[in-house]
Amino acid sequence: MAEFWDVYSKSGEKKNRVIKRGDKMIKGEYHLVSEGWIRVDKDHYLIQRRSKNKKLFANKWYCSVGGSVLAGEEPKEGLIREAGEEIGIDISKSKIRLKRIIVENFGIFYIYLIDKKLKLEDLVLQKEEVSEVRIVTLDEIFELIEKREMIKLDYYDKFFSSASKIPMDLNE
Repeated sequence: MAEFWDVYSKSGEKKNRVIKRGDKMIKGEYHLVSEGWIRVDKDHYLIQRRSKNKKLFANKWYCSVGGSVLAGEEPKEGLIREAGEEIGIDISKSKIRLKRIIVENFGIFYIYLIDKKLKLEDLVLQKEEVSEVRIVTLDEIFELIEKREMIKLDYYDKFFSSASKIPMDLNE
């Protein structure tokens, strides 16, 4: 089924236009993307390996969950949907904390921190999107980046530095 996205200005103002995923966007147009990092304890994060069939960054390690926000959705709603689709978990809207907004490459990226207790064996992976998941330390994340096995994004250092100062909130 085709995905449709609302179109936004660089400042995040919703334009009166919806496009189909894959349609060409023109200069000055953006769509929303949500990325979530699930922190399972003080020092460990869930990461996913993207499917080898993905068009972008195939077979690379990535944040816990993420993807394009669909037309009519808000960024947190898109993240909740992606978490359910990609790894089969429910995330409470109140547990999603915005850490960064980054504008680049026709996208407005909302980067979130989520504290959640989970076990790998409880996750249900959407094989078209995710081939594997791991719970890793920050050192392991940066080792994967160094080995070019994980997507490297410029915000990681600031994100993790900031996240390390935020107390864990694992109350459901």
